[in-house]
Amino acid sequence: MPESAEKVNKGKNPRSIEVVEGLTASGQAFINCNGILLRVPGFLPGDKIDVELDGSGRIIDAQMVEPSPERVKPDCFFHGPCGGCDLLELSEKGRKKEKQAMITRALSRIPGGSEAYLHSFTASREIIRYLPRVRLHQGRNYEEREAGYLASENYAAQVPGGVVPVTACAIITQPLARRLVAARKILSQVPIFLEGLTLMSSSSHRSDRVVGHAVLMKGRPTGHHYKDLAKIMRAVNLKGLSVANHEGKIKEVQGTVNVTGLIAPDVDGGPYDAEPSFFVQGNIFQNPVLVRKVVELCKPAQGIRIVEGFAGAGNFTLALAAKGARVEAIESHPGAVRTGIRNIKRSGFEDRITLLEGDAIKELARFKPEPDVLLLDPPRTGTPSIGRTLAKLQPKKVVCVFCDLDACERDSAAIIRSGYKLSEAAGLDLYPRTHHVELICLFEKA
Repeated sequence: MPESAEKVNKGKNPRSIEVVEGLTASGQAFINCNGILLRVPGFLPGDKIDVELDGSGRIIDAQMVEPSPERVKPDCFFHGPCGGCDLLELSEKGRKKEKQAMITRALSRIPGGSEAYLHSFTASREIIRYLPRVRLHQGRNYEEREAGYLASENYAAQVPGGVVPVTACAIITQPLARRLVAARKILSQVPIFLEGLTLMSSSSHRSDRVVGHAVLMKGRPTGHHYKDLAKIMRAVNLKGLSVANHEGKIKEVQGTVNVTGLIAPDVDGGPYDAEPSFFVQGNIFQNPVLVRKVVELCKPAQGIRIVEGFAGAGNFTLALAAKGARVEAIESHPGAVRTGIRNIKRSGFEDRITLLEGDAIKELARFKPEPDVLLLDPPRTGTPSIGRTLAKLQPKKVVCVFCDLDACERDSAAIIRSGYKLSEAAGLDLYPRTHHVELICLFEKA
C-alpha cells in the first residue's frame, strides 16, 4: 500500500521525472520515490510524469511528460464524469497485465504469499454487455431534474445534480441498454423521490425480461406514490418492481421481480432465481468460471461438511450440494434468504442444505465446530472478525473469495496467524474496463 508523501526524504530534489509503477487496490496510480510509494491520482501505469514536491516531500503537482504506450482513446463519450469504467484509457492488454501485477503485489505482502501457487488469472472473454444490473439516480437539482449514473468523485461538483445523463452504456446487457434512456426519462419526470432505481436482466441473450427495485428516500411512504411507481413500470417495460424504504425493507411488490440464470448457472434443476434487491455476481460470462473455481478448491463430495458465510441466494451453495457436500449457509439479506430457500427447493438438495438468516460476521461461530471447509464471499469490507471465527469454528481449510485486495491482505494475515497457510490463489476479472479484480484463496492448516 503506498505510504504518505511526508515519509519521502526531505533532502530530495523538489522536482523529478518518475514512471507510474502501478495501481493501488482502490485504483489510484502510484510512483516509487526513493523506496516510498506515493499516490498520483489521474495517471496510469507506464505514464512518465514530472513531479513537484514541497519542502516536506509532499507532492504538490504532477504533470504528464510522456503517456504510457498502453494508453488508448476511451470508447465512451461519458468517460470521465462517469466513473464506472475507470481504466477505459488503458488498453485491454495493459489492464490484464496490471491486474495480474496488483494480485502479485498483494500476495507478496501476505505472509507466505510469495510462495503460494498463483494457479491462474482468468480475464473476461467478453468486455462489453456483461453486467446484468444497473442503478440509476435522480439528480439533486429538483427544479431541472436529470437522472443517470452517479458522477465520479472528481466530477461530482461539476456535473449538474451530481448525475451523468448517460444515453448509452457498453457494459450493461442488451435488455438493460434498450431501457436506459426510457428509465432516465421517467425518473426525471415523476415527482417521486428515490435513493435509486436498480434494473436487472437475466443471463440469457434470448430473454428480454427486466425487473426493478426502487429505494425511497427517508420519509417517503410507499403507498402515496403507487401511481408514480406504476408509471415507472410501464415506461421502462418492467415485469416487476419491488419498493423498499430507506432502510432497505421491502414494502411493496408489483408484478414478479425474479430473473433467472444469475445464480449457480451450471447446476441441474435450474435456472435459479435472483432479485434486484440483493447482490449477485456482476458478470454473466465469468460467474460460471468463479463457481467452478470455488468448487475445485472446496472439493465437495459425499460426507464433506461445508460452512458458508455470505451465501446470497445460493450461487456457490447449490453447486457444492450438487457434488454431494452438506452445506450449512448463512446470509444477512432477507430477500436473498427467501429466494435462496426457493432455489434450494427447486434444486432437490433440501436434505443437504441449511440456509439461515443472520450476520455472517457475527454469527458464523454459531455453527458446529470443525467443518471440512469454511467458505467466505464477503463484501469489499472483508471479514474483520475472521480471527475470532476461526478460533471457535476450527475448519480444516478456508476458501475466501476476495473482491478487495486491501481486505484480502488484512484477512489473510489474520487467517495465517490463526494457524493456516496460503496454499493456492487464483485471480479472476469480473469487471473488465475497471480496476476491480477478484482473488480466490485457499488456506490449509499449517
